[in-house]
Amino acid sequence: MSYHETHCKRCRKQDSHGHQESLIQDVASYPEKHQEFSLPEQVDVRLIILTHNRPQSLQRTLNALDVLELDGYSGHLDIFVDRNKSQELDPATVKVAESFIWSKGPSRVHLQDKHVGIYGQWVDSWRPSLDSNELAIIIEDDIDISPFAYRWLRQTHARYGHKDFISGYCLQDNNIRVTEGKNYNNELNQVEEEILRGHPAYFFRVAGSWAYAPHPVTWRLFQDWFHSEAKTVKHPYVLGAKLNTDWYKVFEKQHREDSMWTMWYIYFTDKHDLSALVSNIPQYTESNNSLVCNRLVKGLHYGPKNEKFDCDQELMKSWSESFVATEPNLPLIGYSGSLIGFR
Repeated sequence: MSYHETHCKRCRKQDSHGHQESLIQDVASYPEKHQEFSLPEQVDVRLIILTHNRPQSLQRTLNALDVLELDGYSGHLDIFVDRNKSQELDPATVKVAESFIWSKGPSRVHLQDKHVGIYGQWVDSWRPSLDSNELAIIIEDDIDISPFAYRWLRQTHARYGHKDFISGYCLQDNNIRVTEGKNYNNELNQVEEEILRGHPAYFFRVAGSWAYAPHPVTWRLFQDWFHSEAKTVKHPYVLGAKLNTDWYKVFEKQHREDSMWTMWYIYFTDKHDLSALVSNIPQYTESNNSLVCNRLVKGLHYGPKNEKFDCDQELMKSWSESFVATEPNLPLIGYSGSLIGFR
């Protein structure tokens, strides 16, 4: 994998007219050959863990994967360990990654050969093959995952993966926020509670990244765009996704926009009118049945006072076939939190 990320201040070059060039103009260099960051084996599901310097949190995330139900399907665990901006690996994190033996299948640890940041970790950790049916769940190292996460993903993809407007599958079922209008920044499933309570899943214009399973086809297209056309985009603002754009603008003022790769993904999905399929099982069942839980460990986006210690109470512990949506069309919710229709 070759993906070089310079310090963000160096990324803010100006063109001859005094305008700032795209943040990723010098950040992203697409590998000349896709196979340079393609993984050799093909499996049914690939668990991709992104980590840097949180060894204890990484250990907990990995332990949760040891009870993941694969239902006889093949899996592979890939752990990507980034370096800091001084090009140093965290020894304790490396030790946890290399010491873990996954009981469900083979695993591999990838030590980045240079600092790639959250952009490089996310965008270039999985390149699905054109001739493969492989799915991947990309997980940061502060996420706990339910034993039934892959079962839900596999069955959901089998039912809805043919739809050409799907960006991917959000295992995250809370903190999905309305991004514009009168309900700005409110929890989406509370705004459309009457509609959504009757469906175990729905479509929303913005994908949540707390354990995300990109659709293989649209993910390849996003990667191709990110490493080519995106370099001409100075600011990936999206009118409808005002909440996310506002966050990104704050990060720009703080010189921290290199910590928000999702803004570029939102820009791409908006451009192509894509939506994510979001799990709504807790609201549908009126009980604690989350597929994933974010412990909000101190890092790029959360301080030490945010950490959660009750994820075990939120995660799904038993399975029902009713958790998987079966109707041919699901509610599609727009940026404002309003129902667009059923697709």
